Amino acid sequence: MKNYNIFALRGDTEVSDVEVCQALGLPMELAGTPDLNTVALKAMHKQNYDGFVAAGMNPNDAMERADKARAQAEREIRELSKQ
Repeated sequence: MKNYNIFALRGDTEVSDVEVCQALGLPMELAGTPDLNTVALKAMHKQNYDGFVAAGMNPNDAMERADKARAQAEREIRELSKQ
């Protein structure tokens, strides 16, 4: 099965889509599909936001920081997917 996760797109052969699904609690049906990254980014955005707020960050600042991290990852995935 081809892996589509961001790590695989970067050339990391050690992290499978199944492992990403397990780590983020995502449906296994996403493994081996390009849709994995869309759903994974949504899950990571929520985890990032929650973590920033739990660490004491203002909710507005936490959302801004989580949004920036997601946008950066989206750009990287788009670029890597073109290769």
